[in-house]
Amino acid sequence: MKEAINYWLFEYERKGFVRWCIKDKRKNIIIGTIEIFHRTSDDFFTHCALLRLDLRSDYEKKQRIKDILSLILTPALSLFCCDKIATKAIPEAIERRAALEELGFYLSKEKLIGHQGEIYDSYFVLKEENLKS
Repeated sequence: MKEAINYWLFEYERKGFVRWCIKDKRKNIIIGTIEIFHRTSDDFFTHCALLRLDLRSDYEKKQRIKDILSLILTPALSLFCCDKIATKAIPEAIERRAALEELGFYLSKEKLIGHQGEIYDSYFVLKEENLKS
């Protein structure tokens, strides 16, 4: 674990990515993490803030997801010098997809292409001009 933390600190210092923990202040417990980084690539998802949200399953509810993401969407665009944010939400993630859509995200038809040519789908995108206050 110490190695992992050192790597996260290294990435943060070089502006590679950041990972924050998410805390339920009322219960004083950690409920998940958010990881975000500026992605540069040859596909649609270039110059994009790629966001990963990991939550405890009992917190995977539409309103909770909206509450969490609404805190970071606007700052993320400027902090990561991007004009869009993308995050994955598989078809089974009904609550997550509903939250993303209410926040202004749309399901992209574009595929994210990995470093080894892997093809990933189910990405929702929020463009800066569609950001809801």
